[in-house]
Amino acid sequence: MKLITTLIIAATIMTLPAVSTQAEVIDRVIAIVNDDIITLKDFEAFVKIEKRTKFTSIDEYFRNLQMKDRLDAYVEGVLIKQQAKKMGIVVVDAEVSDFIESIKKQNLITDVELKEQLRKDNVTYEQFREGVKLNILRTRLLVRVVSTEIIVTEARLKSYYESHQDLFREEEFHLQQIFISGQHPDIRERADKAYTQLTSGTPFEDVARSLSDDPSARQGGDIGFVKRGDLMPTLRDGLNNVQPGSFTPVIPTQYGLHILKLLEVKRAEVLPYEEIKKIVNDRMVMEESNKRYRDYMDKLKRTSYIEIKI
Repeated sequence: MKLITTLIIAATIMTLPAVSTQAEVIDRVIAIVNDDIITLKDFEAFVKIEKRTKFTSIDEYFRNLQMKDRLDAYVEGVLIKQQAKKMGIVVVDAEVSDFIESIKKQNLITDVELKEQLRKDNVTYEQFREGVKLNILRTRLLVRVVSTEIIVTEARLKSYYESHQDLFREEEFHLQQIFISGQHPDIRERADKAYTQLTSGTPFEDVARSLSDDPSARQGGDIGFVKRGDLMPTLRDGLNNVQPGSFTPVIPTQYGLHILKLLEVKRAEVLPYEEIKKIVNDRMVMEESNKRYRDYMDKLKRTSYIEIKI
C-alpha cells in the first residue's frame, strides 16, 4: 500500500482536540461541519503533516491560494469520519501498526527516524497513529458505500488487462543506501563528505559503514531488492537516470539526505491473466470507486450543515 498513494495519512489527522476559544488568542473557529468544529490550530496540525512531502513552511503554505482547497479536503475527512461512526465501522490497533510498518518500509526509515520527524513537526506519535487509523477508516467506509455497487464483467477485466499490461509488471531495484538523518545539525556537511568520498573512488560500502545512519550500514548499506512502487516518489525519481553500478546525487527527503547506489534491476514478465485476475479486478474497482467518490462526497455535502468562516 502506497503512501505520500503520497503519505495519504496527511488527509486524515482529524481527531486532534479542538482548542477552547479561551486557550489562545491566535486560535479561532474556521469551519463548522454538522456537530464538529474545526479550529485554525486543528487545520495547522493537518498541514504540518501534509507539508512534509512538499518542503514548504507553514507560512508559505498559508500564503498560498491552495489553503481553501486543502480546507475542503479536511472538511471531507470530517464528513467521512462522521459517516463511519454512524455505520459502526471500526479499526483495531493491530491494523494501525501494520500500516505504519508499510510507511516506514516505503520511506526507508526506522521507527526512531519517523518519531524524530514527527517531533520536529510538533505532531505527537499518538496523533500520527490516529491519522493512520482514520485513513484506514476512510478506505473501509468507501469500500462499503461505493465499491460494493461496482460490478465488473469478465469481458471488461480481460480488456483492461490487455490494454494496461505495464501495470502488472514491476521493476525491482537492488539498492545500497547512505542515509544522513535530519537529527544531525551538520547534515549537509556529512552528506557532502559522503558524496565527495564516493566520487573520489572510495567504495560505497566503506562510506556507508562510516557515515550512514541507516541500520543497513553494517552491511555496507545494502537494503536488498525494493519494488519501484514501494519507494517514496523523491527516491524513485532520483533513480530515473541511474544505471546499475552508479549512484545518485544527494537526494533530500523530509527525513534526511540519501544517496542510493543501483546494483541491479529486475524486470518481471507480465503475469498470466488467470494468476492476477483478482488484482486486475481490484484495480478496476479502485478506479471506478474514485470516479464515484466525488458523487458521494457531493451528496454528503448537500445533506450536511457546513459553514466556512475564512
